[in-house]
Amino acid sequence: MVKKHMDGINKIERVLITGGTGLLGIALQQSAPADVMGFFNYLPSSSSPVGLPFPAMVADVTDNRQMEAVFKWAMPDVVIHTAAIGSVDFAEKNREETRKVNLEGTKIVAALCDDFQALLIYISSNAVFDGRTPFYSETSPVNPINYYGQLKVEAENVVRDSCESWAIVRPILMYGWPHPGERDNPVVWWVRSLENGSPIKVVDNVFSKPLPVWSCAEVIWQVIRQGRTGIYHAAGRDHLSLYQFALHVADVFSLDAKLITPVPDSFFPEIAPRPKDTSFDTTKMEMELGVKCIGIREGLIRMKIERAGKP
Repeated sequence: MVKKHMDGINKIERVLITGGTGLLGIALQQSAPADVMGFFNYLPSSSSPVGLPFPAMVADVTDNRQMEAVFKWAMPDVVIHTAAIGSVDFAEKNREETRKVNLEGTKIVAALCDDFQALLIYISSNAVFDGRTPFYSETSPVNPINYYGQLKVEAENVVRDSCESWAIVRPILMYGWPHPGERDNPVVWWVRSLENGSPIKVVDNVFSKPLPVWSCAEVIWQVIRQGRTGIYHAAGRDHLSLYQFALHVADVFSLDAKLITPVPDSFFPEIAPRPKDTSFDTTKMEMELGVKCIGIREGLIRMKIERAGKP
């Protein structure tokens, strides 16, 4: 068994990840340490295990009996809970369905982690903050301004109250190549649009510290390996507007930046309100975990190399 859980970990025996076909789920599998003795995927019924490097079991995260079967199959020492409805606008418009998955599903996972004495790594979000007073540290008070963020706060509270051993990782604006059929992120959408010669409008008054997904995976593995608990923020190095981010994408991928038009966020008739700047203070990530912040160009260049290397 994994040491419970404060002394650091020499071997990571059995890891269960929920949401194995998501952007982060794929990155976690691709970067799994060689000494993971067993790696198992839970997938929602809408996903296919085709192309995954580790065994997978399909179940409904809102069904306690099915999830108990997943835990008995995997017998995990560590559970990384990434499975969730990730669309802020979908969450705002479909509250009951999103609550069932993002909150009630987390309650089931957290209770099973406690039953199986597994360390739970819960993947939260920058959406727990209102975006008025960056840069947010792990001790900053939460104040979500949309329903998606509200559910993340409630789920964090469930994790803290239900599990003896837990850690919460809050990523911000992750980007990378998704698994086939999975949801796009802004970089992928921008690249595809610009390659097709399609003009795009990108907001210039919303700011972030974009995070390459493989850097987020590194944070999670370091939390596990070092036996850390508590809350950790994960972000990139550069603080910039989404418009500035899109310009970097055009430059790195040698695409036409003239197709990109800056607009205020009020240009889009958003269903859910968006915080203006939830950028993180990454001191804890860097000092405690030893994970360096990755700059925009470094992350995008790696994406370009990854695509070039695919058959």
